[in-house]
Amino acid sequence: MTRAAHGGGRETFFGLGRGQFPRLLRAVEGRKRLVYLDNACTALKLRAPAEKMRDFALQGGGCAGGRSMHALARRSEEAVAQTRAATAAYLGAASPREIVFTSGTTEAVNLLARGLPASPGRREIIVTDLEHNSAYLPFYERARRDGLSLIVAKTKRGRLDFKSLARLVSKKTMLVAIPRSSNVFGGVLPLDAVCDLAHDAGAFVFADEAQYLQSHREDVQESGVDFAAFSAHKLGGPFGVGVLYGKEHLLNTLEPHKPGGGTVAGLKRSGGVWRPDYLDAPRRFEGGIQNYTGIVGLGETLRLHERVDRPALRAHITSLVRRSVRGLSDLRWARVLGEERRLVEGSIVSFHVQDKRFSASDLAIFLDQDLPRDSIAVRVGEHCANLLHGRLRLHETVRLSFFAYNTAREVDRFLDALCEYYRACVGRPAMPKTRRPPARRGRRPARKVCRRA
Repeated sequence: MTRAAHGGGRETFFGLGRGQFPRLLRAVEGRKRLVYLDNACTALKLRAPAEKMRDFALQGGGCAGGRSMHALARRSEEAVAQTRAATAAYLGAASPREIVFTSGTTEAVNLLARGLPASPGRREIIVTDLEHNSAYLPFYERARRDGLSLIVAKTKRGRLDFKSLARLVSKKTMLVAIPRSSNVFGGVLPLDAVCDLAHDAGAFVFADEAQYLQSHREDVQESGVDFAAFSAHKLGGPFGVGVLYGKEHLLNTLEPHKPGGGTVAGLKRSGGVWRPDYLDAPRRFEGGIQNYTGIVGLGETLRLHERVDRPALRAHITSLVRRSVRGLSDLRWARVLGEERRLVEGSIVSFHVQDKRFSASDLAIFLDQDLPRDSIAVRVGEHCANLLHGRLRLHETVRLSFFAYNTAREVDRFLDALCEYYRACVGRPAMPKTRRPPARRGRRPARKVCRRA
């Protein structure tokens, strides 16, 4: 049975139940319920991958990467190969050879940014103003180092201005980089259309999938994207492991970003110098001893996600986003970033308050520490999206982000606490713009926000 529960203590069934996340079963500071709405930063960790990692580390522990031939090494080699194959299948890649293990999305983008060759006629990189710093800064540094042009495509309320992008893409374009889903505006960007546009001009496309795969599936062959990256920890898996996907023939054109043991077939003497004979992808990029324990955890995480009822999960998160947007939109002093019809495609809602007496940072402390029965975790600040916040002239925003274990009651509890904080810091009732009409029979009643005492 697939259903979403609204009660704080009841299960959510999508193949990812609340009981699979041990942190949800423990109180905060001994007595408070955890309301975790910071999933865009990292999701709470699944039990099964953690147990799999513990067993691997304690019962295995040998080197992979073709280094040794004994039983423990073979076990590690097999575990890494299985996860590589599972990751390829999860993304719809043509081959496991198109999967490179990294320490996370940040290293994956750096690998691509440093290694992608530029030709004399193609020396422009296009990014959007929605980029996370982990995507913007590697391309910025590459452009600065090699004298390339870095062009920032503007967006409108989190939406890609496709006509403007079409004017920027040309025969000079080397790469177009987009977030599949913004970590501030949420929603979903049209990857297929961007790929068609860029490929028509002979350019490559990179997609940052870090905020997308929590509640969506990607098929890289169907979209035609050339490179993509994500991190395990945002799926409830381990920290410190991620993936760079790339079409096999393109990966083999990239310069190795971290040369070392396990990346070469050998050294050949030429012109008085011993020169490396680098292996093909993915081994050429996985220098040194890898995070085999984390890779095993990623494999188990993807195994669990394969069992998820994705349409039901997507519908549940859509309902949470919609409930949040409408609750916030009822407040005169709160400004939601983006449009509801776009936001419901993603899992993120960000807002700001236009009152100098309101402090987002102070709100975060209040939610975490000052409520009697709950500890509510949200993200405030610029969310490592300094480019976007600078363009919007916003110093800080408040971000809610949802995963399988979140409930409608948690959204309501946040909205009530937000109003309570606003009354305390501003000193007047936090009245809604309009009163909501009565709920129709059979539907969950609309929550009553911030009514005058």
